Amino acid sequence: MMRWRLPLFIIAALITLLFLNGIVWRHEQTLAQGRAILLPLRPVDPRSLMQGDYMALDYQLTQQLTKQLVAAQTPPAPGQALGVILGTDADGVAQFLRMAQAGEQPQAGETLVRLKWEDNGAHLPSSSYFFAEGEGARFAQARYAIFRVASDGTALLAGLADQQHQAIPHRIKKTPATSDSKQ
Repeated sequence: MMRWRLPLFIIAALITLLFLNGIVWRHEQTLAQGRAILLPLRPVDPRSLMQGDYMALDYQLTQQLTKQLVAAQTPPAPGQALGVILGTDADGVAQFLRMAQAGEQPQAGETLVRLKWEDNGAHLPSSSYFFAEGEGARFAQARYAIFRVASDGTALLAGLADQQHQAIPHRIKKTPATSDSKQ
């Protein structure tokens, strides 16, 4: 009996690792090949956004959906998935078009994005953006969140962009080069 426990444990561990690696692979594919859209960030005083080495994010889209669904007096149940159809302008800035019906596929020029309804409203998967210490001033100029969206509506935060829709790059800290002494 004891000799079967170890192989079962190893098999269970391998299945778990394969499952987790599959999720990571899917997310990497979305970030590499997903459709890029810009979602306007909700204007907030940048000094109140900065807390250490991250920025709290709030989106105009989630605020708009929350107001619309609460006004309808039939908000979704907590944890319920929501599908929204977005249109994009020439610069890739997304605008809310309509709520997606069950099984609805987006038309040409539209993007399906999945959100989640929680007790306090609609939420995208990312509510904060982390960056290296000391880069807060650069990221305070962010006006858009760059999302990569898979065909199934999965949206992943890929970066932040400024008023001109340009991605704000992360600076790589350079370490002093070590010199090899000649022998």
